[in-house]
Amino acid sequence: MTAPVFDMPLHIHHGDCIDYLTGLPDACIDLVVTDPPYGIAYKTGRRTEPHRFAREIENDLDLSVVEAVVPHLYRLLKDDSACFMFCAWKRQDEVAEILAGGGFTVKNRIVWDKGTTTAGDLKGAFGYQYEVLMFATKGAPAIRGKRWPDVWRHMRVSADKLHHQNEKPVPLLEQAVLSMSDPGDTVLDPFMGSGSTGVACLNCGRDFVGCEIDSGYFGVARDRLDAESAQGRMFAGLW
Repeated sequence: MTAPVFDMPLHIHHGDCIDYLTGLPDACIDLVVTDPPYGIAYKTGRRTEPHRFAREIENDLDLSVVEAVVPHLYRLLKDDSACFMFCAWKRQDEVAEILAGGGFTVKNRIVWDKGTTTAGDLKGAFGYQYEVLMFATKGAPAIRGKRWPDVWRHMRVSADKLHHQNEKPVPLLEQAVLSMSDPGDTVLDPFMGSGSTGVACLNCGRDFVGCEIDSGYFGVARDRLDAESAQGRMFAGLW
């Protein structure tokens, strides 16, 4: 009998995701849900050093890291599976082209309605209230459960509860996980940040594989997932 690729329900890696994904075998992942750098050199104007949210996001100068990771995601996904990838509205056409160039079929540009506007050009532009979630497929997977419309409304994480400056709400990630995977499936997030996708997987009964290059956020994700796990430590020892 072939040994399982992942021997624990939570399997996280600190380091460059490309290096890690290169060593994984083909067709070992059931679903990708990820929030990569947006390629917009994001830096908050609300906080200053030494607050950890004042740091620029690594690899956020352009979309080169997205271009590098997409072929790996396609190879690692099983046939008839899906990839959800967040992106900035300013770069959504480029991200769609990168996904298509990597073999994926882009089925939807889901609008995440955050329920409130964010800061920005307060006098010269209307308030930003949404982000884009690309839904792309390898083969022809079927939606599980309800066929949702392409606007998903979930309130953004309040400032006093943020683990990461660009954190996505767990219920939003759960909606993606439940829509395109089954209990016991393995979900990959190669840019896991503070581990929100992992929390969603725990809540939904899915196994989770995550990577994070930033040592600070990796520690946050590790501690958060350890605390969220109802069965205590469930990690593979990769740190």
